[in-house]
Amino acid sequence: MRKHHSHHHAVRAVLALGAFLLWVWAVPAKAGDPVTVKVGAYEYGVVYYFEDGSPRGIVPMLIDRLNGLQDTYRFELAETSSRRRYQALMNGELDLILLESAKWDWPAFDVLYSDPIVREKDIYLTLASQRDAKSLFADVSAHPMLCVLGFHYGFADFNADPDYLRENFNVELRYNESEVLNGLLAGEAPIGIVSAGFLARRFASDPRLHERLIIGDKPDATYDLVSVLTRESAIPLDEFNALVARLLAGGDVEELWRQLHAGVSG
Repeated sequence: MRKHHSHHHAVRAVLALGAFLLWVWAVPAKAGDPVTVKVGAYEYGVVYYFEDGSPRGIVPMLIDRLNGLQDTYRFELAETSSRRRYQALMNGELDLILLESAKWDWPAFDVLYSDPIVREKDIYLTLASQRDAKSLFADVSAHPMLCVLGFHYGFADFNADPDYLRENFNVELRYNESEVLNGLLAGEAPIGIVSAGFLARRFASDPRLHERLIIGDKPDATYDLVSVLTRESAIPLDEFNALVARLLAGGDVEELWRQLHAGVSG
């Protein structure tokens, strides 16, 4: 009797196991979770800025579009600073920085560049009350200038080292472009340098600024903005470039960029 009883238990166990395996096989295979791609951004022009405490600019817009194009990767915003961004990318805190110039400090690192995404320029500003703006802009390095700490400027061959800038030029370094413009308006130096996108944003919020400023005829620098990745980035360069090509194909990225620069030519 006991033998029959144990045999009955064994049959039930086998049947239960079989039912379980059939259930497992019948459940559709779940697609793997998307791979997280950490996208670095820091305050710069209309690339990335804050408005009413919320992140704005082309970077959050592009992240939304990249996520809408596919579900293999999940692009996520990860804030950094202009000075920390190099180390943050190289030590794996970030997978890529979305909009950078290859002319900046990147040649010193083992990094990869995406295809160009948009094009930006940095411009010289002085006050409209300045008596001879033309001669002021003719040799900017002969005059005091307000610049952003960690940013790269054409007049200095893109060397962003603060000691180098202070030793070789009459430069006052500020934390961001708002401080540069505010310092210029306060008369702290006769020349300030900001990105065209930043100035367009300020013109949009305060149209009276047009009358208070003169823009230099020639920019400090004009440059393509690309993405910078490491060889260990969560997304391979060729796959990222394929997404960039799809992003740009529709023309809406170029249109967004143009809108963000409304009121500032070029």
